[in-house]
Amino acid sequence: MKIKKAHIDGFGKWHDQDFDFTANPQIIYGPNEAGKTTLMAFLVSILFGFADGRGKNRFAQYIPKTTSSYGGSLLVEINGYDYVIKRQRGRNGGKVSVTDSQGRQGDEQELKQLLGPMDRSLYQALFSFSQRDLTAVDELNRDEWQQHLQQLGAVGSAQWDQLINQYQKQADRLYKPRGRKWPLNQDLHQYADLTDKINRARGKFHRYQDLQADLKTNKEKLRQAQAELQKQQPLLQKLEHLQQLWPVYHECQSSHQTRPLADYLTDQQVATAQELQVRERELRRQQQVYQQRLARIDHQSPKATKHSPQSMPELQRLKEQAVELQAEEALQHRQQTQANQWQQELTAIKTRYHQPLPAPLTPQEKAELARLLNVQPLSRANASQSTGDPSRTAMIGIVGGFILFIIGLLANATFITAIGAIAAFATVMYLYYQRQGNHPAPVTTDSQAIMAFGQKHGLQDFPPDQWLLMQGDLQRNAELAAQLQTARQDQQRYDHHLAIFNHQLPPALQNLTLATVRAKLDDLLEQGQQARQDIQANTREKATIANNLAQLNQDYSKIHQQKMAIYQQAGVHDDNQFTQYLANRSAAQSQALASDAYGQQLTAEDRQALAAYANRDELITALSKTRHHLDQLNLTISQTHEEIQKDKVAIDSLVEDGTLSNLEQERANLAAKIWYEVQEWLRYQLAVQWVNKALAGASADRYPAIIRQAEQYFALLTDHRYSQIDLTADGIKVVRRDQEVFLVEELSQGTAEQLYIALRLGFVTVMSDQANFPVIIDDGFVNFDNVRRQRMLALLEKIAEKNQVIYFTADDRIKDLDVKILDLQALKRE
Repeated sequence: MKIKKAHIDGFGKWHDQDFDFTANPQIIYGPNEAGKTTLMAFLVSILFGFADGRGKNRFAQYIPKTTSSYGGSLLVEINGYDYVIKRQRGRNGGKVSVTDSQGRQGDEQELKQLLGPMDRSLYQALFSFSQRDLTAVDELNRDEWQQHLQQLGAVGSAQWDQLINQYQKQADRLYKPRGRKWPLNQDLHQYADLTDKINRARGKFHRYQDLQADLKTNKEKLRQAQAELQKQQPLLQKLEHLQQLWPVYHECQSSHQTRPLADYLTDQQVATAQELQVRERELRRQQQVYQQRLARIDHQSPKATKHSPQSMPELQRLKEQAVELQAEEALQHRQQTQANQWQQELTAIKTRYHQPLPAPLTPQEKAELARLLNVQPLSRANASQSTGDPSRTAMIGIVGGFILFIIGLLANATFITAIGAIAAFATVMYLYYQRQGNHPAPVTTDSQAIMAFGQKHGLQDFPPDQWLLMQGDLQRNAELAAQLQTARQDQQRYDHHLAIFNHQLPPALQNLTLATVRAKLDDLLEQGQQARQDIQANTREKATIANNLAQLNQDYSKIHQQKMAIYQQAGVHDDNQFTQYLANRSAAQSQALASDAYGQQLTAEDRQALAAYANRDELITALSKTRHHLDQLNLTISQTHEEIQKDKVAIDSLVEDGTLSNLEQERANLAAKIWYEVQEWLRYQLAVQWVNKALAGASADRYPAIIRQAEQYFALLTDHRYSQIDLTADGIKVVRRDQEVFLVEELSQGTAEQLYIALRLGFVTVMSDQANFPVIIDDGFVNFDNVRRQRMLALLEKIAEKNQVIYFTADDRIKDLDVKILDLQALKRE
């Protein structure tokens, strides 16, 4: 497994942060409080689950304080395939999803299949260590060193330790040497009490000869069963040992089925092809991004409107007409108000005379009428002088009323307009009645001529003496009629223009008010302008995208040709075939190493014994039969013990009274119970001893390969001052270049740490073909000087050939070395 990228949604102090682990080894620097431990905890938590928050784990959850998001994702590579492992807030370690490169998603079960038997405790015991682990090395005694080596040498030994603890706890629940409350302790104490009572109450024995033969037979039967039990127990242990070794034996057998070594390409060509694959996928992704942008532009382009950009001038013309018609509408509204007033005045004039009114006389006709009526100008002048010149007063009233009327119209004040009209009308009526009262009677009249004049000009229905006086009203009546006719013509012309304008409008705008039409025309013009701008912007962006796509297509074609040239050398035609080629190549290269590693874990005796079984089921069947046989033997022994005790009780009861018989029977029952409890306690104790021996044996099988690899690493770290590591009954010893031997306890702290690191990394290297996980080191080289640190970095680069290495450090001296680092402090400043 290799971690390629990490994205943190929210975890401790990190939120919405990306990390790229392209370097190998990946060195991550940051001072205290920079977030190194948080990042390391995030990587482990995404793989194996968040802390449950109970007890001391409540501070190991790293729940962020500045964001509600909790969790993130890892992009990992497993067996040549990419997976995105995402974990978010949820129960039982968080909600997990796994997405492969084809977009298929899985859940927690899929992640367990990818991780295999690896869990958090096993991972931290094998692939992760810190300065605290190294500091504790100096305090380990020989047994603790042996336990550490067992954990390194036997994969899954943590589960074996749990099994040992489980068996020991179950044995302790039955018996402890210095305990009193445990069942077996109490039963033994009670048995001793019963024996004392029986010995005190026992007298002479009589008539027991008949039971002695039965007692002797049962004892012989017990001896034979116990002998058979001792014979079968080693066989059971051997079969259980073979069952544990069967997976290794099976893998060893499979590794011998060698495949031809697919080695047509050099490592550099393989690396080049993989780099070209990555670049090709990136170019394809960029092409898809640009194509999606083109599709989005087409989808978001301004929808076709009813009015194209070419119709915008027409809409502008309609808008100008709407403005003109609005102004004319206001004028027509004011004119209609005035026409209503004219109509009222006209109605008042017609009502005054109660007859249809004729046309007014011309000045010549007025002079002729005055002659016929023989009106004397002098008498009128005298009358005027006697009344004080009413014409001038009337003129002032008429002019004042007209001015008020005009002001009311301009100010759109109906009240002022009405006052002006009433003042003008009242002045005219006053003048009319004044003239009627002061008009002198004609001196002489020609009745026939007058009547003929009246018939000719339509005045016959009115008194002749009113004909001259009513000429003002007739003139006003004619003027009002003409003005009303003009107003109606203006209204008809406006309605005609409005109808033509309404017909020119789009159907959606017809039959609306001019204000609404004008507002909607403004909206249409604004939409058209915006659509034209959007179209221009989209056109420019599409041209830019087309140029970029053309360049991407050229680059993609070039890279694809380079990749296919390498594929042809390997005899493959596509990425899937190349992935299979790499898998075959890796499998072929690792088979020789696997065969040697598995072979070292099996002795010749183990191989010979395992070869006797055709398959694992046959081995399990033999193991089950042996266990069943042992169970039968234990049952026989238990039953025989009961029979012996019964015989003894029966013999004793022949010579004892009822009290002694009860005591003997009670002791016999208690002895049977004690026997069963002792068997149980011994079974747990034997199981503990067997697991310890099996664990030591399994560890010893892997020791040679681990030790050989560790010797190389230890020599590199110590500049070849130490050349050999030996496992002895006294513990671990190292041999210096001058052949002087040292126990681990005699080494300095720094050298002991180097030995511990060599052993840990030796295991990682040996088991990389079976358990390949990233090696995470948290500030593990604080006690190293620059020279040792440089050697350690060289060793990490060697380890990185097979495993990903991620090294966290707060030591700023790392910046002085010629290595590439990821500076968390600089990352936070960005």
